[in-house]
Amino acid sequence: MARREVDTLRIAHLSDLHLPLTQSAPVWSLMGKRALGWFNLKMLRGNTHRLDVFLALLADLAEQSPDVVVITGDLVNLAYDFEFAEVARLLEEAGLDPARCVLVPGNHDRYTAGADRGAAFEKGMSDWLPPGLARRDGYPWLRKLGPICVLALDSAVWRGPARAAGRLADGQLERLAGLLDGLDDSCHPVLAMHHPPIRLRGPALRDYRAGLSGFEGLFRVLGRRPATVLHGHLHRIGRSRRGAVEILGAPSASNDCGRSEDQAAYHLLTFSSRGLLSAQARRFWPGRVEVQDLPDEALLR
Repeated sequence: MARREVDTLRIAHLSDLHLPLTQSAPVWSLMGKRALGWFNLKMLRGNTHRLDVFLALLADLAEQSPDVVVITGDLVNLAYDFEFAEVARLLEEAGLDPARCVLVPGNHDRYTAGADRGAAFEKGMSDWLPPGLARRDGYPWLRKLGPICVLALDSAVWRGPARAAGRLADGQLERLAGLLDGLDDSCHPVLAMHHPPIRLRGPALRDYRAGLSGFEGLFRVLGRRPATVLHGHLHRIGRSRRGAVEILGAPSASNDCGRSEDQAAYHLLTFSSRGLLSAQARRFWPGRVEVQDLPDEALLR
């Protein structure tokens, strides 16, 4: 195997696992938003998000042996405790090391008001998160990894039915500013979050339903500092820039839909202290893996 420079680090970035339910949901719990989500699973999402695809992706990821794995949210569908337990089991069986993983929540990980208030994500994935991580004041948290610093942000918040929008609250942005002030030039910031820090294309209703409020504040905090943002949420490959900030979006890690930009994939990214050096997509089709460099510009729709 070719030897890499000592000042580089490889990140495997995956997102939006949306694994099928492994047991029946209690009938009494299927009310409100969970009832809509369960119907979506049975009639729509469940037809394309496949466990075997995700397991093939995990096996390939293990062979690539990245230095760090970043998972940007939506590990589950309806935020049941048993869903988080199943995801944790699969990650462990794949040989992933919690000390070399960074996980952030997505809107499906805070699917109900109770899951949000009760910190279901933080409790269910506690072995994969910093000890005692607080639901709100614990974000962002930082992990220094050689030439980069990964900052884990929480853009996920419970919303009512038919909404998947996120929010970056002022308090979290203030804490982010403090962490960034403590970094020196030898550490490139990599921000991990679920929602993309962009205004979604199309009608304003789309941004209201699925966009991210507060993202302009994120760029005010970053200023002219070079940084990389890793996100998911839109289930498609995305790559763009805003000033000195590069924005990379990963598709769903379990989606077998037949469309190239949406098909299940993870990204293999190489960084130095100067920033992103290379970006590769490893895409999973039935029976084969397609590997390609990410284009310089892959706009999200």
